[in-house]
Amino acid sequence: MTEEIEYENIILSLKDRLPSLPQILQDLVGKLSDPNSNLDHVEELVQIDQAITAQILKVSNKLEFLEPHEPRIVTIHDALHKIGFENAKRIALNFSVLKIMRITKFPTNFCCEDLWQHSLGVAVTSLVLSDLIGFENPDQAYACGLIHDIGKLVKVSHNYRVFSKEIASGYRKGIDSHDLEVRRGLIRHDLLGSKMLEHWKMPSDLITVVKWHHSENRAEREEVDSPCLHQLIDIVYFANLIVNKLNIGYSGHRIAKVPSPKFLRSFGLDETKLESLEIEIQEKYDQSCPALLML
Repeated sequence: MTEEIEYENIILSLKDRLPSLPQILQDLVGKLSDPNSNLDHVEELVQIDQAITAQILKVSNKLEFLEPHEPRIVTIHDALHKIGFENAKRIALNFSVLKIMRITKFPTNFCCEDLWQHSLGVAVTSLVLSDLIGFENPDQAYACGLIHDIGKLVKVSHNYRVFSKEIASGYRKGIDSHDLEVRRGLIRHDLLGSKMLEHWKMPSDLITVVKWHHSENRAEREEVDSPCLHQLIDIVYFANLIVNKLNIGYSGHRIAKVPSPKFLRSFGLDETKLESLEIEIQEKYDQSCPALLML
């Protein structure tokens, strides 16, 4: 109970300093959790946010989308149909998350853009893993992957100097940020992130994934009974490990952990197949970057 109160108090103490959650992000996460969502639903959402509309128009007018001598696209309807449903969802979601990150003051040894690229890497990898095991809602996995480290953003807002020292300490000792938090009894970014999402009234599945994204052992995930939700946590947990190994972005450490052989087998993988998968993931990430790096 003490722990619950401590994390609640941190959220309350940050009430005036934390960026407010863009309404469109909450709506987007809800839509992406709905397998029946379509381009018209996304169009309805992005039309109310001029900044996202501008970004989608900007991307739709890139050379890879326009045919030679094709006139510039000037309406959001035409832009969305030009770039397609998948690109539209990704751009709107990434822009909303990046917007929160960019108005947060970061320490010198932890860059906003690096954290976003790490988060994007986990989102893309979550999509690949969803396809690998036939997870029923890959959009939901993408959203969870993109938001999994939101607790680090909250920690930075709480005290960026202390967080900077934690990063330096983890580097010296050769351990990742989560292990450092657990061993030293520090504020845990997974628990803090889940509390922040509760405060923002985000979907319960997303809150649960953020809370347990460092737990490989399903038995450790308290109050998680749904096999589908366990599978979603597995995907984001695994995606996070792979992205750290591939050095995509920077989440505060460079430690590459290896999942257990039993966990690998649950994805139908061994070490050789994992190497091939990592090559595919790097390629998918590189393909995703050009449009999203314009944000």
